[in-house]
Amino acid sequence: MRTAKFNRWKNTASAIGYLKSIKNKQHLSFICFDIEEFYPSISQDLLNKALDFASTYDNITMDERNIIIHAKKSTLIHKRQPWQKKGDTTFDVTMGSYDGAETCDLVGSFLLSQLQDLNINVGLYRDDGLATTNTTPRDTENIKKEICRIFNRNGLRITIEANKKIISFLDVTFNLNNSTCQPYTKPNTTLQYVHRESNHPPITTKNIPAGINKRLSSLSSDKASFDKAAPPYQKALNEGGYQYTLHYEPNTTAKHKKRQRSNILWYNAPVKDTTSA
Repeated sequence: MRTAKFNRWKNTASAIGYLKSIKNKQHLSFICFDIEEFYPSISQDLLNKALDFASTYDNITMDERNIIIHAKKSTLIHKRQPWQKKGDTTFDVTMGSYDGAETCDLVGSFLLSQLQDLNINVGLYRDDGLATTNTTPRDTENIKKEICRIFNRNGLRITIEANKKIISFLDVTFNLNNSTCQPYTKPNTTLQYVHRESNHPPITTKNIPAGINKRLSSLSSDKASFDKAAPPYQKALNEGGYQYTLHYEPNTTAKHKKRQRSNILWYNAPVKDTTSA
């Protein structure tokens, strides 16, 4: 079995690790893109192409392919009337399910394989993509256009920015000029935490400040970046009744427990309607 070496990020920490591994950042620029309505835009044809691609790395039996495609049949029953997507198909990649997330990752890897010849270092977190390149601004714009063409060929639309030195990706702002990163909050976002004197379990309210401090530290490359991002979070903590001063903790990294995979396949059989007509 071959191994595909693509940047398929599972969380913010892995994206930060990607940035740290890049050398000579000051000579690079960012290309950042977002796949619009990624899950519902994945067609059966695109999934079949992704499965063909995956088959070059591992054996996928016909029964396995049929199960994967069959799992995408989706209908909604409302007042005993079936509803489905527009068109004549029940194929749908649903959000919020394990199957949908795995399908998204599979299609994402297939798309990354088509971007390998563009002179970019690119990665994906579900529908968010980030790449770096050392080409000229004009060549970077040409790469941007080619990325759009690749996604269009696969029936997907993207919004994209290029020739950026500073970019906000997921919940982090990356800066190539000084090789730093710091927490990012969307504009007009109001931070609010559970009040310390609320009726939540004491263990919950007790751990809120330390949890926030750990998260901000893990998203900050240094103390200066932490101090720049901390004020609105400190204000929200104060308003929540917490007597806690946020402080930078170096070498704090977000640790994620590896999910233990189960060999059990659950199947929920449809319930027979026994009510009289």
